[in-house]
Amino acid sequence: MSAGSLDDRNEQQRAAWLACWPIARTALLLVFRRKLFWLFLGIALLTFMFRFGVIYLLAELDTQQPGIGRMLSRLDPNLEGSGRTFLNFMLAQSTVTMILLAFAGSVLAGNDHQRGGLTFYLSRRINVLHYTGGKLLAIGLLVSLTTTLPALVLFLEQGMLGDTAKYFTENYNIAIGILGYGGLIAVTLGLLLFALVSWMPRPVPLVMSWACLFVFLPVLSGILRWVFDDRHWRLLNLWRDLYAIGSRCFGEAAVRSSDEAQLPEAAAVVFSVCLVSFIAIVVRIRQLRHQS
Repeated sequence: MSAGSLDDRNEQQRAAWLACWPIARTALLLVFRRKLFWLFLGIALLTFMFRFGVIYLLAELDTQQPGIGRMLSRLDPNLEGSGRTFLNFMLAQSTVTMILLAFAGSVLAGNDHQRGGLTFYLSRRINVLHYTGGKLLAIGLLVSLTTTLPALVLFLEQGMLGDTAKYFTENYNIAIGILGYGGLIAVTLGLLLFALVSWMPRPVPLVMSWACLFVFLPVLSGILRWVFDDRHWRLLNLWRDLYAIGSRCFGEAAVRSSDEAQLPEAAAVVFSVCLVSFIAIVVRIRQLRHQS
């Protein structure tokens, strides 16, 4: 094979992977046109605005009344500006993020399966992996809008309102933890949501399945944990598994003892969910491509 043909093939492969961004952008624009999306996003930002105001208030108290500011920070670990502060903030965003993704799932990919959009995409110089990458990128960006990006803004505010150089020097690992935990949530939820959408593109079955995973299973997990007095039942709660792994991204100080004991098991559950979801996505899209 000549060098020229190899260069042409490499250029085509790079162009195909670059097509992931237009696919993601188109999917996001479809979601942004829905008024209900902005309602859910506004609800998601309520917690952010509250934390933003609290950080500013504590900074003012530290300047004028240092004793009161330190006392409030000791009373609530979510106010002290440590890794646990931002970890718990991102966990608090989980409920609204779950609702937002349930609404956006059918818009992001379900319409492609119902209205022939998948055939249009795969008729171009892209394959199943490129299409999947674009859709997962769109879901990941939506998750980042409610979790990672607000947490980074709060981290910057926390540092700018105090001893900036000292705070950022001593707590740079918090930014790494935010990016790590946010990436973990985006990848896991993205694969899981896209897998469900691929097999259940209609909104009602999708929302019901999503609710079973993130509402029914956590409740069932707590009941079984209490009835059988076995901590392993807590692994049914995917949000808790993600929290246990995500807390490790912020350092050992942010990891609870109960989570540290189950960290390997939680990692195995999350990895299994991602692997099964990816396989389900590829299998389903290949089926749809052959049917079209």
